[in-house]
Amino acid sequence: MYDTVLVPTDGSEAATRAVEQGLAIADRFDATVHVLFVADVDERTPWDLSESQPAESMREYGRNLTDGVAEQAPADLEVVPVVEAGDPREEILAYADEHGVDVIVMGTRGLSGIDRFLLGSVAEHVMRNAECSVLVTRADDDERPVETATAALEVARAELESAERIDAETLRIDDDPHEMGGYWIVSAETDERAFNVHISRATGTARIADVTGE
Repeated sequence: MYDTVLVPTDGSEAATRAVEQGLAIADRFDATVHVLFVADVDERTPWDLSESQPAESMREYGRNLTDGVAEQAPADLEVVPVVEAGDPREEILAYADEHGVDVIVMGTRGLSGIDRFLLGSVAEHVMRNAECSVLVTRADDDERPVETATAALEVARAELESAERIDAETLRIDDDPHEMGGYWIVSAETDERAFNVHISRATGTARIADVTGE
């Protein structure tokens, strides 16, 4: 059904939910997922500003963000991290057309109803003008943001201790998680295996990756 999935992201909670949905869809259909960050610089921006240090910092943020998504994706899923510059509304549409995207997955900021969550001009413009399908995600009632390292450690411990085939008796968890691409990454190991637990800051969902031997 889907061969190519596009997920625009800016690192916000809404975009992080969309990333998770996009990865899940791509994994289900064995599709390639393109994760796109657009630095909001267009032809109306003066040249000296578009080449300025703040603009380059925005691009670097986008590179770190999209690379972080690629790192936390399932190992057998093809993820293409992309950073573009321009008007996000037009860059998303142009990228989708150029790469034959089957579905664009975007996040929402509203509480309920289409009029409540189409608050941003980007989502509305893409929905009105895209040639492909557009999936707009929204928060689940049971989602809980994970805003601190301490909370991330608690989530990781609960996930590891409840997982099958992980020896909880010899489990050791690194107490210094780091952040990347909107996720906490918690490292852990047993006597025989090593793991990274990827925890969404926005939703609290967690995924265990076996990194033994890497």
